[in-house]
Amino acid sequence: MKQAAYVLTDFLEDPDFMRWIKHPDATQDAYWQQFLEAHPDKKPIVEMARQYILIVAEQTGQQLPTAAQSDMMRQYIQKHIREENNEKTVTPFTRTVGTNWGWLRMAASIALVISIGLGTYWHSQRQAIQPESYQQFVKETPAGVTLKETRNDTDRPLTVLLSDGSSVVLQPASRLSYPDTFQQREVYLTGKAFFEIVKDPSHPFLVYTRGIATKVLGTSFMVDAPESGQPIKVAVKTGRVAVYALEKSSSVRQKAANPELSGLVLTPNQGAEYSIDSKRLVRMSGSVFTQPETQVIAKQSFDFDETPVPEVFNTLEKAYGVHIVYDETILGKCTLSASLVGQPFHDKLAVVCKALEAQYAIQGNQVTITGGQRCQ
Repeated sequence: MKQAAYVLTDFLEDPDFMRWIKHPDATQDAYWQQFLEAHPDKKPIVEMARQYILIVAEQTGQQLPTAAQSDMMRQYIQKHIREENNEKTVTPFTRTVGTNWGWLRMAASIALVISIGLGTYWHSQRQAIQPESYQQFVKETPAGVTLKETRNDTDRPLTVLLSDGSSVVLQPASRLSYPDTFQQREVYLTGKAFFEIVKDPSHPFLVYTRGIATKVLGTSFMVDAPESGQPIKVAVKTGRVAVYALEKSSSVRQKAANPELSGLVLTPNQGAEYSIDSKRLVRMSGSVFTQPETQVIAKQSFDFDETPVPEVFNTLEKAYGVHIVYDETILGKCTLSASLVGQPFHDKLAVVCKALEAQYAIQGNQVTITGGQRCQ
């Protein structure tokens, strides 16, 4: 940090400081510890800046706040300070040549606003920039139903288990919004995921993205809906799905009650692509599951023929991003012959455990297998 003022904005706009907060290393620790020893009076402001950066990163799901986000946050804080103090004007946030009690008082107010209002602020900002299709999805969620959002901020697949027994394998940097309990089987996806849907012809399952809706009765398929202007893709592994452009979203909801599939109907190994720019939905040519970017679970056949159980569990672990714990002395020499293609995760585990005369329990990303018949 090059200047001697060292007010809050100096730290928030210093990339070296932000890197230290988010990704500290020995060199940065030594530098900033030396700084604090030389300027012990700056510890409260440093701590305030640290809290700001960490809370914003958590609320936005981003590594660091952008310049635009920081500017909006300043405006938000100023507004709340004016309302709290009932003042007509407030000194704007600018770099100064010195620190005074007025600034420290303002800094204390900032800390208060951050602690009580930042979550609300960023929630409102996220809602404002969400695409119209997402806002419509939220608006039409039945009264009394709580929406949940799962974000995959890891570098591995993350399995989401839905209330109807369906499973969704969410890829890194993706998120899924869904009701905690289904009245209507509808979810909203941003990013890439592989769906395995429980069959229920009387209650179709709908996946909404920024450009399209995908309607299924019970099947397995992949949806790739990036936040950027890249095309949105749907690829079917098993069963049949129907894809609709969301300009016709009202008709999609009407047709959802109909067990018949219409729209652009896709069957196994078929895919569709929707262009955000041209708003055209077209069928893709060639096998859609041979491309390198296809997820592990989409490529996996899940057909087992006298396959050793440790290999079966290893396949499930890689596909679903889980850890399976079992007694290898009992089940290690067992084999499995079964086809688990297209079945949701719960159903796969149920089939495996029935064959082994075992039971399973899921907690977080760990599956524990207990019991079972010893195999020789």
